[in-house]
Amino acid sequence: MIKWPAIKRLYLSLQRVISIRRFGFPALVIYGISVNPINGDRGIPCLWRLVFGMDCPCCGLSRADALLFRGHFLDAVRMNWLIIPVVLVFFYYFTETVVNQYHMRRKSWLN
Repeated sequence: MIKWPAIKRLYLSLQRVISIRRFGFPALVIYGISVNPINGDRGIPCLWRLVFGMDCPCCGLSRADALLFRGHFLDAVRMNWLIIPVVLVFFYYFTETVVNQYHMRRKSWLN
């Protein structure tokens, strides 16, 4: 029988290994570089569009990401304005994780 503290420890260890805060921004950059901004090749297809046949609010976000990381900021915002909050949130979480890791390492040296 599995006890609850064991499940909690497993959950916390998985949370440390697989962290959106740690891998979200680099994944966004790599995805933006790999997607073709002209036609969206190598991007994830929109399930909403496949099922219902109309655009969702996030349609064009992959191409906007690709344009943004190729340096075309205004074109990315014209493609889908939601790229601004997405990048800001991922960048905030990434920098927060990096700063916390730096302070934790620094604190361990002081003790």
